[in-house]
Order: sequence, then C-alpha cells, then structure tokens
Amino acid sequence: MPLPAQSADPELAQGVRQVREGDFEGAVTTLESVVRRLSSAPERSRELVQAYVNLGVAYVALDQRDAARSRFGEALARDRNLKLSAAEYSPKVLAVFEEARQRARQAARGGKGSKAPYIIAGAAAAAAGVVLATRGGSDASATLSGARFANLVALCPDDSVNVPVPVLILVEAQAGASSLSIDSAAAQLIIVTSPAAPGEVGFASGQATDVIPKIVASKTHATLQVNTALICNNGPGDPRFNEWSGRVTLTTSAGVFTVETADRLRVNIP
Repeated sequence: MPLPAQSADPELAQGVRQVREGDFEGAVTTLESVVRRLSSAPERSRELVQAYVNLGVAYVALDQRDAARSRFGEALARDRNLKLSAAEYSPKVLAVFEEARQRARQAARGGKGSKAPYIIAGAAAAAAGVVLATRGGSDASATLSGARFANLVALCPDDSVNVPVPVLILVEAQAGASSLSIDSAAAQLIIVTSPAAPGEVGFASGQATDVIPKIVASKTHATLQVNTALICNNGPGDPRFNEWSGRVTLTTSAGVFTVETADRLRVNIP
C-alpha cells in the first residue's frame, strides 16, 4: 500500500514533518499520541500505518532498533503487502523494516497448527535496572528504576476472540532538581521463551499505554503505574505458554529513556 505523502490529520502531518526535518524525539512524542488515538478507529487504518512507519523511521534514527522493529511490525500487521521504497528510505531503515517483516513471517509460521494466541502486547514494560539510552533533557539527575510486572502471570482464556487481558507495570521514578513530567510512553512486549512454538521467539508488538502519575514533583519519588492490556485470540490446540520481556521508551522532561523490565511475564494458554 503506497503511503500518502500528506495527511488531513494535523497531528499526523506534524509528526511526518518532524521526521523529515530531523526532529526525531519530537516525532516520537507526536506520533505515539497519533497511534494511541487512531488505534480505536479502524476506518483510518491507512493513516495508522503511516504513523507506525514514521515512528519506525524515527526510532531507527535514535538508534532504538527494537522499538523501530516493533513499530514496523505494527504497520505490517495492518498491511501485510506494505513495502518501503529504496528511493525514499535509507538502507538502515530498509534493513530494520525487513527484519520486522521476517519476524512477522516467523511468528505466523510458528502459530500454524498450534494453540498459539495472537496477542497484541500493549506494552507491559518500563524502566527496570537497565537504561538502554538517554537523550537530551534538562535534568540529568532524574532516574527511572525498579520496574516490575505487578502480576507475573497472565491468562489467555480458551476460545478467546479479542479478549483484553489487563497488565500493570510498576516503575520507580525519582525527580531531580526539576519536576519530572512523563510526556509519552511507547512500549513493546517481546516473546523470549516459547517451548511449544520456538518460531514465536523474538516476536514483538506494542500498543498504546497510559501512565499515572504524569508529573513527579522536584526531588520527590513516585511509583508510576503503566496500564495496558494484551489482546488475546486463542484458537484450538494443545495447552502451552510463552514468556515475554518488556521494553518501553519514555519521553520525559529529562530526556528520552529506552528501558526494559528485569522480570518476565508468563502468558498461559490453556
């Protein structure tokens, strides 16, 4: 599906413009807001694909390859025939896009003939002990740490069709000399263990998240609640499970942080 050069959606148009002008951190903030809004509007899938593609480009530019693969994967989930032109995109972008396509194909092959849940991960991830990247910001003393799944086990019920499974992540936030605002969270969940369907390993997906509180007063501590859901479709087959690790990119007043959970979420498929 060819991507339109312009969009009637002002916020999407702004995000695309930010990518083209090299304001990649700004583009992430803008476009993550766009995908949260458009995810509930199936009639606007073309614009949603465009938003995910441009998010992927922005994350590639920010050296956040996993986040880029996740966003390209979301675009491909909505348009399996999507292609990017070598005349418009850099070799690095095209390489990450192809990785996302290969992972999507592997996940599809791994699910055939098994009771594989089609789970859209609404990001059960936030900062744990590992901070992968920090960029920009006015207060280097702010920290995010101690992320953990509030519950380590989730159930994908038998014969589920688009059943939301709530997921809550707790993250410890410490503001520095200035108040810390959480402007947006772009998260992904990645299958790291799938004994009955090893082809699923590496599959990543992300959906909109909500974070509360959104502001931490200067020199204070708060536990952030990252609320999301897994959308589960569970077909017939043998009982099994898989495990997911989490990663999230938090755009804050202290910079953009890409961080990951230290624990795993086990999804049981009865």
